[in-house]
Formats: sequence, C-alpha cells, structure tokens
Amino acid sequence: MIRKRPKTNRRIEPVQADGGWRARINARLIATAALGVALCGLAAWGWVKLDDPRTLPIVAVKVEGKFHHLSTQQLQQVAVAYTAGGFFNVDVDAVRDAVLRLPWVNAVSVRRVWPDTLQIAVVEHLPVARWGSGGLVNSQGALFFPPAASYPAELPELQGPQGSETKVAARYRDIDKTLKPLALHVSRVSLDDRRSWRIELDNGALLVLGHVADDARLTRFARIYPIALAARAADIGEVDLRYTNGFAVRWKKV
Repeated sequence: MIRKRPKTNRRIEPVQADGGWRARINARLIATAALGVALCGLAAWGWVKLDDPRTLPIVAVKVEGKFHHLSTQQLQQVAVAYTAGGFFNVDVDAVRDAVLRLPWVNAVSVRRVWPDTLQIAVVEHLPVARWGSGGLVNSQGALFFPPAASYPAELPELQGPQGSETKVAARYRDIDKTLKPLALHVSRVSLDDRRSWRIELDNGALLVLGHVADDARLTRFARIYPIALAARAADIGEVDLRYTNGFAVRWKKV
C-alpha cells in the first residue's frame, strides 16, 4: 500500500537580489573619476610648469659650420633673441628665418637638443664671381647681395640677361676648367642679349665664341694655343673662334 505525502501550505519566499554589486560598481566609478580629475589636474600643472620659460631655459646656442665672412658670435646673437620662451617655446622656424636673412648665409638648420641647447648648422655662400649689375654668384649659380665692402678681391665678373645667372655661372666653370691648365685666367664671361658669348682674360686678350653653346671651339683653341700662341700670349688682342675649322687672331698694336 502506497502512502501519499500529505500536502502542506508552505509558502515559497522570493529570493531577494543582492544589491552589493551595484555598490561596488559605483565605488569603482567614483574612484576612476577621481583619479581622472587628479591626472588632468596634474597634467595641467605640468603643462603650466613646462610652459614657464624659467623651468627649462635655453642656456646654450651652439653653431656649426666653416665661415669666412660670418662669425659664430654673430650667429649666436641673432639666435639668442628668439630663445626667451624656453626650451619648449623657442620658435625654431623664426630662428632659421632670422639667420637666413644674414647676407652671407646660404642654408640653415635649427634644432633643440634636450634639455637646454639650441643647435644651429649654417652653410656660408661660396662666391665664384661678381655679377655685372650687382651682387655675387655662388657655387650653385645663385645670386646674393652681401655688402659691397665684403666682396672678395680678384673675383671674375659674369654678365648676362636677367635670370641667366645660373647658366652663365655654369658656362664660366666649364671655360675656367678648360683654360686653367694653359695658365690662362678668366676675368670676365659675358652673354649678350643676342646670346653671344665673349671671354676676357686677365692678360687683356678677348676670346669671341659667338652663339655656339658647346665647348668644341674652345677645345680647339686650347689644343692649338700651346703650339702656336703661347710664346706670344702677351701680344694677343682678340681671338675670333667663330670659324668652322679654325680661328683668327688679332694682335695688339705695338
């Protein structure tokens, strides 16, 4: 015989949710927010301190380069005027522009070196000739304008139409390379408005090349000069190289 379990009127109580996890999350959020506020405050304080020129002042300006017409002291004086803002606020672009304005400066690079130094590398113009209408021509064929009193002595003179400086300077280098082994020194190279070339030597002789841009005519002259002309170099007045297979010589009047 199977007995049935008697029924009971037991009431099942609902399980109460644990509210502790919410409290823990709220505490973490509060702590995180407080930490964020503290970090922001610290960052702001640090920025203010670093922005203060008294915190990391520039105490040294170092200059690199080889100079004939500039001086380290001159370059340092120009740069120091822009260092009052301290290491983080020094305007390296402004320093570079100020140094570039010096007439003998060809190129400049400026950088900060931690923690208190400004380093400047300067390339000085290397003059190769005077330009007829004023200024000097550098080794890249660019025209620049230093004070006339600073022009190096005995520079050759180049002449040509406006904007032809680079072309004339390149031509001068080729001419000088060809004539120097003959102990002939160029005093002037000119390109006129008709694009005709003329070369004046320091002994007073004039070489007329004409409109031909290549070196064939000058090379022919250089080949024949030691054989036929060197002995009377002082008597040469003009050499006309505008001939296909030779040249004509006009002697100085005695």
